[in-house]
Parts: sequence; structure tokens; C-alpha cells
Amino acid sequence: VALTGNGAFDLRRGPHGFLASLLGNYSEGAPPGGVVGPTAENLQGRLRYDYFLTNRLSVFGMLTGRYDRFQGLDFRLNVDPGAKYVLLRSDGSTLWLEGGYDLQYDIRRDDARGARNADGTPVLDGTGQPVLLDKTFLDHSARAFAGYKYAFNDNVRASVGLEFLQGFVDFDTGTGQAKRSRFNSEVAVTANLFGNFALSLGFNARFDSQPLPGKESWDTATTVNLIYTYKEAPPPAPAEETPAAPVPPTVAPPAAVPAAAPAAPASAPAPATTPMPPPATPPTTPAPGATGPT
Repeated sequence: VALTGNGAFDLRRGPHGFLASLLGNYSEGAPPGGVVGPTAENLQGRLRYDYFLTNRLSVFGMLTGRYDRFQGLDFRLNVDPGAKYVLLRSDGSTLWLEGGYDLQYDIRRDDARGARNADGTPVLDGTGQPVLLDKTFLDHSARAFAGYKYAFNDNVRASVGLEFLQGFVDFDTGTGQAKRSRFNSEVAVTANLFGNFALSLGFNARFDSQPLPGKESWDTATTVNLIYTYKEAPPPAPAEETPAAPVPPTVAPPAAVPAAAPAAPASAPAPATTPMPPPATPPTTPAPGATGPT
């Protein structure tokens, strides 16, 4: 039985880049005729921030936390400041280099602290008691990383990552002192299936020149993952506006001139007035009995 889970979040906003990832593995197995038991049990989380000085050059800070039962680790913290430079960016290909410093702080499992001789027997002190390594360990290293991505076509792509770390602090093996060298690699091929789903086949290898007592220097894993990708859609481009037909300038109509009132007809000369004759005076009839002149 083997289970692998992996999630990642990647965001770029202007000169700022953010990355968060989580990876876990668990498997069980048994030798022929043996009892089934865990053979892998680890969990790793990572946070990273990049500030892009140019389109090719950035500075970054990275935090990684890891739990690994079979490497004898209750917890391992890595703090990695550094710089990244993109050497090649073309259609389908990206090649970049990283360099910086690594601080590593380990909290060891109690069952992995017993020092061992080269033949695997426990190291005993003068009283016959097992010699135990320190519960915690702090290391300082130089870090170098190279990464490459290639897209065969729109549906198939591959990625390779190689990391080397050289320690500066003497490591107590229980039988002497030594400086540690570590090497990590990751190869993955991803093919789109349909929609936002893809299938990934990966191989991871880790090497530690000074593993904890009873642990192997090499730790490898082959993984098959079903991937769902969510991408934030870019904002739609503004639609091109069809220029409106020019509107002809509005010409004010000429002011209306009020029509002239029709001229009054010329007055006809008043007709000549004929004076009316005075009314005739009727003759006077003498009153009866009146006597006229004689």
C-alpha cells in the first residue's frame, strides 16, 4: 500500500512571487513471510517568497519543514535565503540557477540517537551504557540549485531539479567528527488528461553523507500522482469599440423674420358732402278771430 499527496500554490503579482507546497508519503510493505508494517512516512511543507529585481533576477527567502520517521526526524527546519537567475527562457524551455545559504535545525527521534560502530554495533561508554547523540543539531551550509523545465507540446512537459548543500559544521557521528554533504534531486513528467486534470510520474532521490546511526545514506521514492490544476483566469481584454459615425454639426435655422403686416389700403377720398337745405317753413295760418292789418 502506498499513498502520496501533493499540493502547490503559485502566485505572481508584479515584482512579488509567492509559493506554498505540501507533500506527504505513506506506504506499507513486508519482506517475504514477514509482517506488514510502515516503510515510508514523511510530510513536508514549504513557503517561499521571491522579489523580482528584473524579469530574470530575483532574491528570495524559503522555509521548509519536514517530518520523516525513517530518517529519524521528529522535525527538520530549513531556512534558505538566496538569489535566483534565469539563464534561458524560450518557447517551451526554462533553465535557472539558485545560490545561497542554508540553516538546518533537526529535532531527532529518540530511537535514532544511539551511536553505532562501523559494523552496526552500539557504541558504549566507559560504564557500558549506549552513547546517545544530541537530541537537536544545528548545521550551516552553502546551497546551490539548478532547475530545468521543458514542454514537449501543449500536453506533455518535464521538470528536473538538482540541489547540493555543503555543511560547515562538524557532525558528531558518535565515533568521530565529519562535515556533511547533501544532495537532493527530483524528476517529473506530467501529461494532461482532460480539463484541468493531469497525470504525473516522478522520481525523488536524497543523499546524506552522514545519516543518523542505522539509517541509509540514500532515500528514494517513485510516485504517480493525479493532479488537478486551478488557474486564475486573466481579466478579459476590453472589447474594441466601433467608432460611432460622426454626427454632423447642428446648424441653427435662420431666425424667422416676422411677416410684415399688410399695408392698410389707401383711404378713398371722402365723398363731397352736399349741404342739406334747411327745412321749409310751413305757412302760418292765422288764428281764428285774429285781425290782420288793414
